[in-house]
Amino acid sequence: MQSNSSHDDVFFGILGPLEGWEGERRLKLGGVVNERVLVMLLLEAGRVVPVARLIQAVWDQKPPFTALQQIRKAVAALRRRIPSGRELIVTEPPGYRMTVAESQVDLKVFDARVRHAQGAHAEGLLDEAVTHLRAGLDLWRGSILAGAGGHVIEAAATGLEERRIAAAEHCFDLRLARGEAGELISELREFIAAHPFRETMRGQLMLALHRSGRHAEAVEEYARLRTLLSEDLGIEPGFRLAELHMAILRGASELEVPRRAVANVPDRPPGVTGTAPCTLPHDLVDFTGRKEEVRRLIGDVPTNGDHPGPRVLVIDGMGGSGKTALAVHVAHLLADEYTGGQLYLDLRGFTSGEEPLSAGAALGALLGALGVPEDSMSGDALGRMALWRSTTARRRLLLILDNVAEAAQLRPLLPTCRGSLVVITSRVRLPEIEGSAGLSLGLLDDDDSTELMSRILGAERIAIEPHAASELVRLCGNLPLALRISGARLRKRPHWTLGFLADRLRDSSRILGELESGDRSVASVLRVSYEVMRPHHQADFRRLSLYTGADLDVATAAALLGTGPRRAEETLEHLLDVHLMEQFELGRYSFHDLVRWFARTLPAAEPAQRPVAAPCPAAAHTPSGVEHACAASYAVSARYSSWRAADDADRTHLRLEPDPTI
Repeated sequence: MQSNSSHDDVFFGILGPLEGWEGERRLKLGGVVNERVLVMLLLEAGRVVPVARLIQAVWDQKPPFTALQQIRKAVAALRRRIPSGRELIVTEPPGYRMTVAESQVDLKVFDARVRHAQGAHAEGLLDEAVTHLRAGLDLWRGSILAGAGGHVIEAAATGLEERRIAAAEHCFDLRLARGEAGELISELREFIAAHPFRETMRGQLMLALHRSGRHAEAVEEYARLRTLLSEDLGIEPGFRLAELHMAILRGASELEVPRRAVANVPDRPPGVTGTAPCTLPHDLVDFTGRKEEVRRLIGDVPTNGDHPGPRVLVIDGMGGSGKTALAVHVAHLLADEYTGGQLYLDLRGFTSGEEPLSAGAALGALLGALGVPEDSMSGDALGRMALWRSTTARRRLLLILDNVAEAAQLRPLLPTCRGSLVVITSRVRLPEIEGSAGLSLGLLDDDDSTELMSRILGAERIAIEPHAASELVRLCGNLPLALRISGARLRKRPHWTLGFLADRLRDSSRILGELESGDRSVASVLRVSYEVMRPHHQADFRRLSLYTGADLDVATAAALLGTGPRRAEETLEHLLDVHLMEQFELGRYSFHDLVRWFARTLPAAEPAQRPVAAPCPAAAHTPSGVEHACAASYAVSARYSSWRAADDADRTHLRLEPDPTI
């Protein structure tokens, strides 16, 4: 039966497996013939597609005798299955024409985004251009019809993939131009893995590595491509890439990060010559909230430079809580005060698949960023540390040391100039850093979480579904990474409603799978924190996550772990220090919901670990605790001999003060 609803709510996705949506309801489009006919009409939306072209798209060079009748049957079926299908698919000899708005097909939305980006770039609006390009690239879910569309559709898919790669290369160029480097590396590697012969993209990766202080890896990328081209195609890399390779080898100054235009820059301190380098990542255009944290951090920075040594600020917090974003935001607010340079270095303390950066490598990267030639650096860490200290002795630096594993990793990297500022981020608390100030970063509050979603998706979209937005914030646990991933998924699928995604997140067995977009994933972030723990802490973490209460105390943890209270408290405090547990009240510990679901997905490492269905020691502990509470509260109470009381050493003792009103 023909639907009476307006076709304005209909949306088609062809940048990947074919999808048709009416609001949040997915349309059933039919079999292979229907899909190929619809894809061809959408690829040529607004233009007449001859029936002969549709036959070729469906059956290539071997159409059946009934091909014409099957095409007509497919068009009739699509008109029935798609709301207002007769208005959308119009018969115009010698074929059919699809009449959809630009906003109703993801390909058309992508093309519009690319056009807007080109216009913004021409006007010098780099941030706006990047926003449009990233939004357009987010629409891609894979190849058209997942690569099963026949020769005609595959030829069209190849052309579209070229347009996608060109847009990606343009986006990377703009992001490099505005100062990004380290954050591009994983995205570039992902594209290069799928397109290994793209020299432009390989050059962008080499430049990003070089600007991140990873010079050896940049040179290795060139050697890798040269070998690949020689063995597979018998050719050498092009002139532009070879020239970039030579510039990296000689440490050419023109490869440095473009200096931000800053008005009224104060004079440099005496003895500092040359242009002050800036390798800070860009400040997020949609940075939201954290007003109190920003105020505290800036308030801890002396404005007169009279601090006897470098001022050290430490930001620790759970993976995905936005530590780096906050550090970069504060650094940009203070950058004008540090005319000796503003540097950023990722120490890779919690980076999946990578070892933490050694002191020698980190010092080499920092010295290189200050313009020290590599041949002037000592090969050992002690020599580089001495050179670093002498080089920074008269430079008032702002330095971000991101992703720190432990205090020992960063001590050799502290500059010596009075009045310098070092901002450190880590997933673990670092009380060992003498003279430091800072904060443990918590979650966003509800208002800021909703505002972040509004900035990602647009205020209009949030206003349409305010209750669903609040529910989405709750299900994401107010964790910035989870909110950004949810926003990215909704932006990638504009036909999804907030309520539709919230429904998907309510299923605890799939929530972590839903909180994944591109190379960002809540589960992968938490897995890194888990993997760096010792095996016995990993086992305790898994066991404690099985507890179903809202929070627990030391005695309950001891019962769950089958150990004494001292060992249980050590485990709880360790999990607190690495931000895999939370504490909102003294003596009470709890899991963030996403951390709990993550822990329950982990396989047991020890074969002998007690299964979940086995009797839990906490079952004996609980009635024991209740019995002691009753004994302390009432003069007479019944004692159940079947209860097995815990040992005195494991018992939480209660002390009740007399009530003067009784």
